[in-house]
Amino acid sequence: MSRKSLLKFALIAICSPLFISNAISSTYKLPSQPLQNVVEQTKNVSTRLSPDKQWLAVLTPRTHLTINNLAANERKLAGLRVSKQSLTPSRVKYSYSAIELVNLKNPTTNIQLPLANNMQVANVSFSPDSRFLSYIGLTEIGANLYIYDIAKDATTQLNTSRLNATLGLKYLWKNNSKGIFTNLAIAHDTQAKATLAIAPNISQTIGKKAPRRTYQDLLKNPQDEAEFSALTTSQLSLIDLQGNSIAIGMPAINISYSLSPDDKYLIVKRVKAPFSYMVKYYDFAQSVELFSTSGEHLTTLAQLESSEYRPPGSDSVRKGPRLIHWRTDKPSTLAFVKALDKGDSRLKTAFRDQLLQLSAPFNQPPTPLTKTPWRISKVQWGELNTAVITERQSDKKQMRVSLLDTSANSNQQLSLWYQKAIRDTYKDPGRLYRQTIDINGEQLGRVVKLYNNGFLHYGLGASPQGLKPFLKSLPIEQHKPQVHKTQTLWSSANDKLESIKYVVNLEPLQLIISRQTADTPPELVMLDTQSGLERSLYKNAQPLQAYKGMTRQLVNYTRNDGLPLSGILYLPANYNKADGPLPVLMWAYPREYKNAEVASQVNYSANQYQHISSKGPVPFVANGYAIFDKVAMPIVGEGNEKPNDSFRDQLVANASAAIDTLVKMGVADRERVAIGGHSYGAFMVANLLAHSDLFAAGIARSGAYNRSLTPFGFQHEKRNFWEAPSLYQQISPFTHADKIDEPLLLMHGEMDSNSGTYPMQSARLFKAIRGLGGQARLVTFPYESHSYKAKESIMHMLWEQENWLEQYLKQAPSAKTDTAFGQSVINDTQVTFH
Repeated sequence: MSRKSLLKFALIAICSPLFISNAISSTYKLPSQPLQNVVEQTKNVSTRLSPDKQWLAVLTPRTHLTINNLAANERKLAGLRVSKQSLTPSRVKYSYSAIELVNLKNPTTNIQLPLANNMQVANVSFSPDSRFLSYIGLTEIGANLYIYDIAKDATTQLNTSRLNATLGLKYLWKNNSKGIFTNLAIAHDTQAKATLAIAPNISQTIGKKAPRRTYQDLLKNPQDEAEFSALTTSQLSLIDLQGNSIAIGMPAINISYSLSPDDKYLIVKRVKAPFSYMVKYYDFAQSVELFSTSGEHLTTLAQLESSEYRPPGSDSVRKGPRLIHWRTDKPSTLAFVKALDKGDSRLKTAFRDQLLQLSAPFNQPPTPLTKTPWRISKVQWGELNTAVITERQSDKKQMRVSLLDTSANSNQQLSLWYQKAIRDTYKDPGRLYRQTIDINGEQLGRVVKLYNNGFLHYGLGASPQGLKPFLKSLPIEQHKPQVHKTQTLWSSANDKLESIKYVVNLEPLQLIISRQTADTPPELVMLDTQSGLERSLYKNAQPLQAYKGMTRQLVNYTRNDGLPLSGILYLPANYNKADGPLPVLMWAYPREYKNAEVASQVNYSANQYQHISSKGPVPFVANGYAIFDKVAMPIVGEGNEKPNDSFRDQLVANASAAIDTLVKMGVADRERVAIGGHSYGAFMVANLLAHSDLFAAGIARSGAYNRSLTPFGFQHEKRNFWEAPSLYQQISPFTHADKIDEPLLLMHGEMDSNSGTYPMQSARLFKAIRGLGGQARLVTFPYESHSYKAKESIMHMLWEQENWLEQYLKQAPSAKTDTAFGQSVINDTQVTFH
């Protein structure tokens, strides 16, 4: 269905003729120049480090999409949004317009890669031997796979037929760097649906519970099924460096593939019919197949049922083996996890999961390695036959990481490294350092590297005193992984924020770090920690002129029940409290906790440079507002109490404490404070306007406001509507629209694909406010999804927010004329675009 038809259908479905007549036909507007400059600013680069640590690829992100890019033809099927013409995702999240190779050993030999005119590239990586840089080149007619030979300064397109990238821009190097696996397009009939007879669409239940979230872009009928199958069926192939290809099995819907470290075997996960109309493609029934890399099918490892019938609960999983992967420390050994509770986290059991392994030639029963009382969410492999196992217990918001000796004579007992609340940043040890290993002359996969009898790990080092990134060593006893106190090998300077991007060398210890200060944008620096020698690798653009002199501070305060809270306050340049209080824009996002101590944690550094995002509130500092960003909105439910049981009260208490603090500081005028948020933050905004009189106005983007439309849970709420009907009613601002007596700006992407946040959520709340005589403005953005991408949309979003704040916040409270939108006072307005 075209955008025009979709919009017409939505208006007919939810709007009365009177409502439609009040819509304002509009064009895209531009905000003031400082806000335009925020949108136009250079984006931060991405980087890749070659395995031999000689080259750093610096990737320049593409500029913002245009609305014409988004308006290009796309098909929405089974949670996918794809271009039928190019067989690629219609909305590529990360792509780049330029690549520079920085030589870490010889600074005079940097290379600017030659890219075809206007070609966007994606999925950039080095070959395992560091000889090539590979990437996918995107054009209007398809995707192709390229390799750049660094020594020869030559680029080659490997594939002769285009890629089928409908399930992602994917490829996989052989470990010996002699070929690449990828999905190739096949001749298919995407018009197959046209030959099907038009017939009723019928769904039927079979008495089996299927409590799934509210998804969009799902399959709806046999025609959709036929088109989904035609668009996503591809031929998995191995392409050598001369462009010759070997087919891996028959054409299928190949959702993922992984290669054994010895290059002999390939695991392929494939979608199988029948397809579901309730879940997205990655939750369809699947088969897990084992192939040789010569293309021969060896065996079917597993047949997995659709996740449509997965039991409810955050830690529930589908039946059958999961997390099927190769041990990176062995040539060809599979590892996988099996649920011992039928995948149902509601069942009480001593052990919830079991980790097993299966070695080539895969004709013996799998060998058990260990059992865990919590759900396994991740397995990493290290030297000395050590597995690093992450478990989660989501109901209690807890996680833990343990070490396991997997050698033949081990006792299968886990040795706990750490346990913490999932959101506890103060106890987060960061990431483990991994590196490709070589055993008996044979290169294997990336493993957790042992250095001086310890595993290295690095993180941000959050604490009440601020961020202080580090590199530490966790001592490990050979053949008996016991946990000891970690040793610090490096930490950030006190007057800067320095964080590790890459460990380049261990002896002497050489790092690539990102360095920034409050006044200096992040810079990539290569640092020799022993000699102190440094080399600047890349510098970001200097700050925007309109925001020079802007001040920032962490503000700590307490809620009325004693819970510590915080937010980051931004003030315009040259502001003096003697000038009087300022209008304030607060921006927040509620989060649920089971622990009040964790809820009060902050992640802040006075040395952190403030990158100004066009989608956040900070740009409006240039307009003379005080901005209170990342305002803590914890919703705490300790013990047997559920957080959302007191959602409204805690929300109002959080907001009241924030405003009281700013007023006491002399920064805020209590009558001129606005609240804004996106997604669940928009849900928060509507609730605060309905259940308090704290704010002069609100801005709510891409939110959900009627929880009966998300009946099988939302955010981290696992109870369904029928288990807690009064909660769903109380927590829905739609049911309290009569109490929203402050002006509310609602914005929504017309093609929002996020779970639960249908565009009609905003349309129905707007209609309710209009019918009840409230003040609201609804703006829907053509072709946009949950987060707005087109440059025109982002500019207009800023214009809407700028004028809304000018009208309802900057002016004196008694001034109610609506000059900002060029018309007399309006209580309800819907804006659509041609």
